[in-house]
Amino acid sequence: MGKPTNIYKDKKTNKWFYRAYLGKDENGKKIQKTKRGFATQREAKQAYDKCMYTHSYLKPVSLVSNITFEEFYKVRFVRWYEKQVKRQTYENAQFIFEKKLSYFYKMRLRDIQGQDIEEWMHELSQTATRHSRGKDEIATLSKSYINRIFGHLKIVLNRAVKEGLIERNPVEAVSLFPKENKKVEFWEVEEFKQVMAVIPNSSIQSQHRKIIYEMLFYTGVRIGELQALTWENVNFEKNQITIEQTLIYQTKNDWYLSTPKSNKAYRTIGIGSNLSAKLAQWKKLQEMVGNFEYMAQLDGTFTPPYSFANWLKDYAKQAGIKPIKLHSLRHSHVALLVEKNIQPLMIQERLGHANIQITLGTYGHLYAKADDRVVEAIDTLFA
Repeated sequence: MGKPTNIYKDKKTNKWFYRAYLGKDENGKKIQKTKRGFATQREAKQAYDKCMYTHSYLKPVSLVSNITFEEFYKVRFVRWYEKQVKRQTYENAQFIFEKKLSYFYKMRLRDIQGQDIEEWMHELSQTATRHSRGKDEIATLSKSYINRIFGHLKIVLNRAVKEGLIERNPVEAVSLFPKENKKVEFWEVEEFKQVMAVIPNSSIQSQHRKIIYEMLFYTGVRIGELQALTWENVNFEKNQITIEQTLIYQTKNDWYLSTPKSNKAYRTIGIGSNLSAKLAQWKKLQEMVGNFEYMAQLDGTFTPPYSFANWLKDYAKQAGIKPIKLHSLRHSHVALLVEKNIQPLMIQERLGHANIQITLGTYGHLYAKADDRVVEAIDTLFA
């Protein structure tokens, strides 16, 4: 996140202060308020936000009508939105708002038109992703990601309409980018086994990685759900695990547990006797290091998800298999279930999707592969 605007440091006193611009008086002269003496930048920022928040509700309608997108978003919208959604959703949205919606910051809310939004979307479509830096071919933001940002803009401006700051939402006059038919990546079972075969069993660290990958591949749970799995959530007698929370990982010392993505994500799923036995073996190894509450821990802390992702790519290269993303192990699990003729509703329940449309929309193309077996089954009826 960038440096807060309107917050400064007094070089003489080493204290922080804010300078708030509150519009113009009847003579067209800028109205501003300065307050000094804050020990930290954060305290100055909180005081500035409070000042602007109070002022925005007290100032005359003539001044409110001139409110900029930045003033509305940072002062009024954020305070409302934070109370409407889960912490994870709010933090993810904050990143998008701060980085991508700054295009509109200096514009007055009432001046934003559909054409401005279309130009903004075009600019986003030409923006390089952070993963393409230093590469010969520049990868740009995907249409689906831009549509997500577009959705956040719609939420902001809908709130402005609700508060009476604009009469209509200009987003309504703009179309989303066409949906991309992007097929998911996955490994077949044999490919996964080849990758697992290159991971040595010589150290507890490598066995820790292997059990994580096997749990992801053979259960289809999300990495956050797996890392939040406690040993109390594992039933070795019934060979089941229960998902009831997810880990939100920022850094080694900055993480928290959140509720699953939807009500359907609370679920108990079978893992089978073989995987259950491997999990029990891992538990014994883990106990040699310490008595930890969470199944995925190696030393009492959580391993960054990106570390598991990087190791997986390295192992795939060693095995001569095309690398896939860590989340694609979840896709691989679905491909395995489709191959075994498991019905979509059962897959939905196992994955914890909120509705069947998500399951079919993401994995529907895999069923085309299974159609050959359907035709073969029908032909046998005429034999």
